[in-house]
Amino acid sequence: MRALTTTGLWHNISRFFSKQSMTCLFAAAFLLSLNSVNAETFRVRQTHVADMRKEVSVHTAQLGFNDALAITLPDETQFLKGIELEFKLPSDMLVYKHCIGFSFYTNISPVPDENTFDFTGKRIYINTLPARLSMVLQIPFSENHSIEETPYATLMPYSIVEGSSTVFLRLQPITKLLPENVEDLVFEVSVKPLFSDEGVFELSLVYPDKEHKGIAVFIDEKPVTNYEKPIKLAAGMHYLAVTSEHYRTEVRTFAIDQAKTTKLEVQLRDTSPSLVITAPENASVFIDGVPASWGDKPITVQPGEHTVKFVIGDYEVSKAVTAINGKTYNISVSFDVQVTETP
Repeated sequence: MRALTTTGLWHNISRFFSKQSMTCLFAAAFLLSLNSVNAETFRVRQTHVADMRKEVSVHTAQLGFNDALAITLPDETQFLKGIELEFKLPSDMLVYKHCIGFSFYTNISPVPDENTFDFTGKRIYINTLPARLSMVLQIPFSENHSIEETPYATLMPYSIVEGSSTVFLRLQPITKLLPENVEDLVFEVSVKPLFSDEGVFELSLVYPDKEHKGIAVFIDEKPVTNYEKPIKLAAGMHYLAVTSEHYRTEVRTFAIDQAKTTKLEVQLRDTSPSLVITAPENASVFIDGVPASWGDKPITVQPGEHTVKFVIGDYEVSKAVTAINGKTYNISVSFDVQVTETP
């Protein structure tokens, strides 16, 4: 088969595109071939600001064909893996496709606000708006991110946000052949936070004495050495175990919510045996003949034999208990009245 010449190739392409589309395609090809090495100065018609420092939530802006959107990133991004920009494009873009470009800039000066129109910055990414009614861009906050590109979203390079506290987006026409109503076109852009599927766990240990003796902490059966600092964990259920030769083993199950901090306080107990008493409110309790104040808290006793006596009015009952270190004994007494019917 004979090779197609350049002239023949463009002749065939022109059969599939209108004059408007071809003009825009040539402009787009020229624009995309530009490589902004140095900073450039430009003016926009209107500057819109989405401040995510005040509230990490969805922000929506209505942009014009020559507007800019400055997204101020939150100071704390430990729960964020990036942001997502969802564009809703006017139907005119289906006809005048590739005629309006979008760019991302870094090193923007001055600090963007809604009353500033002239900027200087370095363009680090440029492309054209597609011939669709929507477009989704995802910008990661780290080079080693977990965001996966899908057929429904385009993954942007990390360099767009690297070392910057502001993501600066600019729309601009790249050809003079634009819709007659171009000044009335609205490009709706929604900025959405992309939360990581993680949360933070903060452990607080309360010791039974002033001297903090050695302990070991395990989360999901894995040792944790730096448990005094916040620990980042995957969202979901987790298992905690605190072990020691000097205190009783404490186990807990806790839940980590996405992008939230979970705090858990664990009261450590020494290894002396303890008694948990359950009885009617008017009962008197004696341990080895000594009146005991009982309630929700365990009563610590020495290892060995003990006698627990319950007295209610003229009724009393006793129970012998052999207490062993590290054990808790639940002792309860109840009185029941039975009524039977005889013929």
